Amino acid sequence: MAGCLQVRVLCLLFCITHQYVAADIRMSIKEVNDRTNVSISILSNKQPRSFTTRGQGHSDSDSRHAKYVTMIHGNTQKRIKYTERPYPAFLNPDVTVFTTEQLPDAMSMPTIGNGHVATVVHSDTMYLGGLYNGYNVTSHRARLQSTSSISITGFSFDVDTRKYSLDVGRGMYIERYTSDFVTIELKMYAHQVLFSLLVTEISVINGLAGSVHLNLSHNLGPPSDDTDISNTTVIGDARLYMGYIKEPEYHAKDKMPFIIISSIVPDVMTVAAGESVRRVFITSVDFTSYLAAEYFQLGLDFFLNDMLESTHEQVWEQHNWQKGRIDVGGNNNLSRINYAAMYYLLSEIPEKDQVEPFFGISPGGLAHGALNKDYEGHVFWDQETWMFPPMLLLYSDKGKKIVKTRVRNHAAAKQYAQQRGYQGAMYPWEIAFSGLNVCPSTACSKYEQHITGDIAFAFKQYIMMTRDSDFIENEGGADVITDIASFWMSRMTYNKSEDRYEIHEVMPPDEYHYPVNNSVYTNSVAKISLLLPKYALSLVNKTADPKFEENAKKTYIPFNDTGKWHPEFDGYTQDTTVKQADVVLLGFPLMENISTDVRKNDLNIYEKATPGGPAMTWGMFAVGWLELNDTSKAEAAFKKQFQNVIPPFYTWSEEPGGRGARNFLTGIGGYLQSLMFGYGGFRIFEDRLQFDPTLPPDTSTFNITGVDYLGGYFDFSFDTKYMTINQTKSAMDEMKIVVPSTGQAQTLDIGVIVQYQRCKAALMLV
Repeated sequence: MAGCLQVRVLCLLFCITHQYVAADIRMSIKEVNDRTNVSISILSNKQPRSFTTRGQGHSDSDSRHAKYVTMIHGNTQKRIKYTERPYPAFLNPDVTVFTTEQLPDAMSMPTIGNGHVATVVHSDTMYLGGLYNGYNVTSHRARLQSTSSISITGFSFDVDTRKYSLDVGRGMYIERYTSDFVTIELKMYAHQVLFSLLVTEISVINGLAGSVHLNLSHNLGPPSDDTDISNTTVIGDARLYMGYIKEPEYHAKDKMPFIIISSIVPDVMTVAAGESVRRVFITSVDFTSYLAAEYFQLGLDFFLNDMLESTHEQVWEQHNWQKGRIDVGGNNNLSRINYAAMYYLLSEIPEKDQVEPFFGISPGGLAHGALNKDYEGHVFWDQETWMFPPMLLLYSDKGKKIVKTRVRNHAAAKQYAQQRGYQGAMYPWEIAFSGLNVCPSTACSKYEQHITGDIAFAFKQYIMMTRDSDFIENEGGADVITDIASFWMSRMTYNKSEDRYEIHEVMPPDEYHYPVNNSVYTNSVAKISLLLPKYALSLVNKTADPKFEENAKKTYIPFNDTGKWHPEFDGYTQDTTVKQADVVLLGFPLMENISTDVRKNDLNIYEKATPGGPAMTWGMFAVGWLELNDTSKAEAAFKKQFQNVIPPFYTWSEEPGGRGARNFLTGIGGYLQSLMFGYGGFRIFEDRLQFDPTLPPDTSTFNITGVDYLGGYFDFSFDTKYMTINQTKSAMDEMKIVVPSTGQAQTLDIGVIVQYQRCKAALMLV
């Protein structure tokens, strides 16, 4: 292990002699070790640095299937007894493992990530969360050469079968090559515990009488235009790259360093006759040399003791899929789309709190975001409006990580409001590292201000689902909420003749029209923002400024009383083409109090006016038609979303047929909402979680496992006639099911399944 010790020493010297490390991500060795142990300790029944056992999931009978394998990293070898971890019993590989014999084009390859580091499989690029290059509106994700991109390009024997799989159950990409006597697997994954690591592992079982040779290719691609490498050093079996971004976003102090430590990749891998080997190639990427070195060493320790893969799999099994998932019966293709959608979103959110802050989710995710592509990796309304709700419904802890990205940028939002001449906190349309405006579109950055209301609405949803008083009172939630309300107070114009507050010169979600006055969507989220302080502060026994509520009551919401419909903005006329879902968002997710007739009119008018639009648009129309029990129109809108799904790995594109941004997480979020809030019928209220289920098209059953409400977990199962609810974890207090149509109310007990005929009902505190 001398090489690894040298790596640590060199990294320490780098940190001592280079001081451009932002204060919020600077750590000491002790803090790193403490955080490392905390992260590893999420693995139940396992000591952080004990390497004598394999971990959970193996019964005594598994020992019969144990075999010996030689674990290899560079010149280090260790022979161990290996027992394969069984596939999670509650998952069906037919719908969680996507296998093909022919790879798609490079843009349609799957992504692997963990919220800290990510890459598109076999690409020459990897990205580190929060590492951006470019001044002001040129800011974009800083490309790093992908030291983890390793391919097998040649074999010394005839390969009979080649299969390429994305196993979302285990969170990894797998290639399998076989002949009569040789089996080879290549696995790639972003480790869920050792979050700095991208791992590539090649296993070979050689049953031939002679050696086999594999030609390996390392796809680094060209040098990055975004970084300056200050030091490249080979020590033992590893190579170190130390560097900086070329141009900080706004301030010189933010010229961020990075370090990459990666295993050296040989041109040829040779396996002797009769041998079974597993060779690992580890890439560790971080802002601090301490962490990069520590996690590289931990990764090697874990691998040599047969824990690296199993600890990663355990998080996917126990912390993700066992906790929350969506299953449908009778439609495997729909099931695969569902699991892929969940996998891609879950891959964007770190499992545990990290050393550096979590920067949020961009439309193309962490694996995309080059200059002038995939929205440069910027974060904007897509996170709160589209990706956040499905994560919140099943994983309140992940939902909290998302809303806290906005708390972290609260000071920047206050600065931006002041720059624009307003009070409170105004969030820019697009942000990256600094939290300040980086939107390359002058029109969007100037006029598309509903983002600030979108953030307030996400805070409201989080608080209604959790009643997290600590977040409100001690973690900055209340400050953000009140400052957003103050912003809207200063942004509104009082119309004295009509005795109402209006908002002029904005761009609505329909970006075809700007600047307009009184966007119905913008005014609605502003009103929600003004009402939120009273509700949120009441949960911590505090009082909001009464002027917020007074202004909210007088906020103008455009409405055509003659035709009973909502004009998108002042002066909008029917049949004017719109870009995407806008007015229809009033019914859901905003849940404005709209009559059935008005809701139907809005849907009909704007469905005709929306000839195209990005993927999430049709999910919202599906939700709307389901509210009105028009399952035929709902199904048509729901299935339109599949035009944006790209097999065989079920990635998404922004526009149908593979056009636009990839892998379009915004569309994925809208699609999952159409399932959970559309066909599941879930609605979040201040006093209850309502549900009104309908089976998705071409399915026989519909199960949502692990709805996370007020601290409790609830499993829902729906079929053609009945629905069952099973509370599996205690909530903040006793819970009951209320069925308004019959007046039934039943207190729930942990593990006791209750059944009703399928209908509208609600979860409430007793």
